[in-house]
Amino acid sequence: MGLKSKGNQSIGLQGVVRKRDKAFDQLAFNEKYLAVSGRMIDDKQKKQIDLFRLASQKKLYPLEQAAMPPGVVHETRRREALEVLVEKQRMPRRAIEQSARRLAKKSGEPAGAAYRKEKLGALDAKLEADQRELLAKYPESDAAPSADAIARYEKAQKEEDQKLQELVKQCETDKQNQLEKLGKKLAEKNKKYKAIFESTNQRLGALYGGEAGAFHDDTIMRVQNVKMYFSGIKAVDDLSFDIKEGEIFGLIGPNGAGKSTLFNCITQFYKATSGTIYYRDKFNNIVDLSHYKSHDVLKTGIARTFQNLEMVLNVSVLDNLLIGAHIYYHANLFHQFLQTKRVKDEERVNRALALDILERMQLLEYKDVPPAGLPYGVLKKIELARTLMTQPRLIILDEPAAGLNDVETEDLAEIIRQVRRDFNCTIILVEHDMNLVMNVCDTVCAISFGKKLAVGTPEEIQNSPLVQEAYLGEKEEVV
Repeated sequence: MGLKSKGNQSIGLQGVVRKRDKAFDQLAFNEKYLAVSGRMIDDKQKKQIDLFRLASQKKLYPLEQAAMPPGVVHETRRREALEVLVEKQRMPRRAIEQSARRLAKKSGEPAGAAYRKEKLGALDAKLEADQRELLAKYPESDAAPSADAIARYEKAQKEEDQKLQELVKQCETDKQNQLEKLGKKLAEKNKKYKAIFESTNQRLGALYGGEAGAFHDDTIMRVQNVKMYFSGIKAVDDLSFDIKEGEIFGLIGPNGAGKSTLFNCITQFYKATSGTIYYRDKFNNIVDLSHYKSHDVLKTGIARTFQNLEMVLNVSVLDNLLIGAHIYYHANLFHQFLQTKRVKDEERVNRALALDILERMQLLEYKDVPPAGLPYGVLKKIELARTLMTQPRLIILDEPAAGLNDVETEDLAEIIRQVRRDFNCTIILVEHDMNLVMNVCDTVCAISFGKKLAVGTPEEIQNSPLVQEAYLGEKEEVV
């Protein structure tokens, strides 16, 4: 049974897909929520421990002072008091210096110097007098602290250290108990979600089973005889190729060759005139993407960037990433309006994911900064980071190096490799920068006027006569 169903049957199938995806999302959310909850407990307990340490320091401070030699205590107090007095004179001294400069311009340098000497001299005299008062108040001393004071301080310090160790142990026990309780609660919920997921995915797996025929285990996408016509113009003309899972696949061709049109067919912005695009989704089912609407393709694990940057420039970089995770927010308008626990839990989970991605992409320093005004190369990295918020299986990059200089392009090449490696993604790259394509791609497909010229390794494509002719034109005969 295929997915060529019409009317109510097709609508019913889409309902099964949504039911499966919702159950899977809830299972994934619960797993992340347990980890995020552990970090939240750690943060809360750290504040508790820090407050205890601060209270202990205040409690021990008088005893510590009593256990120190009087001369050392007095020297410390004199130094601290003197720093305060010097700070109080900083602004008056600055004002005197400015006044002396104005007077020198008006009446000559001698007048300015005299004014400076008089006023600063008065401040110096005041500071010397204050120092004498401090010395009288906190005199120098060679006396030793009493043994009783030292003993009281050491005893109190040991007691506070013991209390701190007990608090740390208690916090660890409380954390384990809370996580165990939460884990049991989530496990009960997960039984229901797992049953829904397994039943719906099994049903869909049977329905999808015969869609692509012989689909190799290492293949993630098959473009098969795809055509896209616009009023008779053949933007894509009977194009076919396979993409292996985990590879960086380059799509090249002159302007107007049909590269972006093919991308739009894959993501269902355009419905192909004919042909099929098969895709192995994140559940390992082989699906025909033509049965999906464009906004549902993202749920299958396909994400893309665009030639032009698409960002909300007046909110922070972190918020831009959170916007990218919109498909994983399931709280409805009612929950949003009341800011219920469900909304806050989803926000915490997605925020933790966004911060992790920003750190891996070396963008954490920009998390609270709006994108407006940031370097173009940084904006490109932010856009790529946002696609990772959808936890994609396959990423389509549409001319990511456009507008970048040579250094930024080299940096982008390393980032693309890192994304493939760290996030276990397959990447489709359409690009005019041949150095980037040849350096990062495992396989390259060259097209011209919507037709395939050649598919192979970067070296094979560089040496292909058809590709050379498409880029350089036919060689003229020398007469």
